[in-house]
Amino acid sequence: MRVLVIAAHPDDEVLGAGATIAALTARGVEVTVLIVAEGVSLRHDGVTLAEARALCHKASSVLGVTDVRFGGLAVDGLLPGDGPQRVVVGLVEQTIRDVAPQVVYSHHPGDVHVDHRMIAQAVTYATRLMAMRSVVQVLHFEVPSSTEQQTGLIAPFEPDVFHDITPYVDLKCEALETYRYEVYDAPHPRSPHGVRALAAYRGTQVGVFAAEAFVLGRQFTDFSGRGAVSCVS
Repeated sequence: MRVLVIAAHPDDEVLGAGATIAALTARGVEVTVLIVAEGVSLRHDGVTLAEARALCHKASSVLGVTDVRFGGLAVDGLLPGDGPQRVVVGLVEQTIRDVAPQVVYSHHPGDVHVDHRMIAQAVTYATRLMAMRSVVQVLHFEVPSSTEQQTGLIAPFEPDVFHDITPYVDLKCEALETYRYEVYDAPHPRSPHGVRALAAYRGTQVGVFAAEAFVLGRQFTDFSGRGAVSCVS
C-alpha cells in the first residue's frame, strides 16, 4: 500500500493528517509527502526556504516518513490564476505517476485559504477517471485555524471518515512543535492544546479518545474481475 499526502505548505501535512501518517508508517505503509509551496516568505521574517525544508524533513522523520518532496512554488499566496493552476495540476499529476499511490490525502475544497482550495481542486482534477490511475481513494483533511474559519455558506467541512489515532497524538504534537514559527500558545488552534482538543472532539464523534477526521472525496472499487482494489479507510 502506498499513500500520498499533498499539502500546500510545511506544517499543513502535520496539522491535517500527522497522526494518521504516523499510524500508517508504523504499519509499514509507504507514505510520501508532497509540499507544494514554501509558505513562509510572506508570513515569517527570517525563515528561509532551506530552513523550512529542513524542518519539514525533521517533522516527517518524527512521523516515520522518509520520502518528502517539494514542488518548488516559492511563496505563499501566489498560486491562483490559470497559469499557476496548470502548474499545480501538472505537479500533482506527475507526483501521482511517480508514486503510484492507492490513497491520497489533501486539503478540503472549502478551506478559507486560497492555496489550500487550489490544491484541493488540483487533486480532484488529477484523480478523475480513477480506473485509469492507481488512486482508489481521496480523503480531504482539515487544517486548524484555516478550514474551520470558512463560513458555512461555502462548502463546510463535514467529515464522514474518522481514523482512531489515540496512540499517535503525542507524535503529531511533537512533529508540529518542529515548526517553531507555526506553533502558538493555547488556546490558538495551532497549539498542542488545540491539536489535542480537536483530536478529542473528533474522537467523541465516533466513540474513541482521539481521532482525525476527513471528508471522502472519491472512492473506487473494482468489481470487474481485472484485479482486486483495496483502500485504507
